[in-house]
Amino acid sequence: MNSTGPIENWNNNPTEVGPLYPFVGWEMLMVVVCLAFFLAFMVWKFATENAKYAEQVQNLRASNDLSKAPDIESKDLPE
Repeated sequence: MNSTGPIENWNNNPTEVGPLYPFVGWEMLMVVVCLAFFLAFMVWKFATENAKYAEQVQNLRASNDLSKAPDIESKDLPE
């Protein structure tokens, strides 16, 4: 990584100053890494949530509470 060093004259051509941020040239690699991380995270998140909800539905079906859910009337709901 090259350093720009102190800038003594602000009227210079920016192409002569050099890079003004770190990791110049790594942009595409960083995009690919971030995209891969995002996709892996979303796959993991969907899988764990689906497993959690499937377990909750299975527990509700086993306790027969799921069949009672449509029978709730408005008078039974908290205000």
